[in-house]
Amino acid sequence: MRQGQGMVIGMMVMALAGPAWAQGAVQRAAQGGKAVSSPVDPSCKGVAVEWPTDLKAWGLTAVPVTAATASGGAPALTPGAPARVALAPKAGVTLATTPPKPAGESTYAGIVSFTVPASGPYRIALDAGAWVDVVANGTAVESTSHKHGPNCSGIHKVVDFGLAAGTYRLQLSNSPVPAVTVLVVPPQG
Repeated sequence: MRQGQGMVIGMMVMALAGPAWAQGAVQRAAQGGKAVSSPVDPSCKGVAVEWPTDLKAWGLTAVPVTAATASGGAPALTPGAPARVALAPKAGVTLATTPPKPAGESTYAGIVSFTVPASGPYRIALDAGAWVDVVANGTAVESTSHKHGPNCSGIHKVVDFGLAAGTYRLQLSNSPVPAVTVLVVPPQG
């Protein structure tokens, strides 16, 4: 094979592998509270991420979950364990509450659930720019803060909620991608 042909084949392989590489924004191997990143941003390649204690679980292998398209039968996430949640095109999803941010035409949505054993501050971390609503008894719980994840971590956003003990629905909507990694972070300490 000539060098030019090899380069063309290599470029084709990278084009096909690109989405998988982008989804694997962080190598899922925590090493003493650090993970080596490999996100889309080339400036982050090989950067060691300093993980805050509450987000160290992000480095674990995410469990695959398919979100429900309506509130009934929403699969349960385990707080403290990351999940890779497959979403559906928004047109096929019935949300319990209407998000304040209007959904775009080609976006994805879905519903999962999680149980809070004790009252306290909970965080929802995502690797994509999806809208997050925590819903209790058909009403969205007001968030207490929003922020970005650590630089080069692959965490796009972190949304905090003060939650009482009980079971909640987590509505993910307006996602530009059909699958998101989600971590429900329980209270620390």
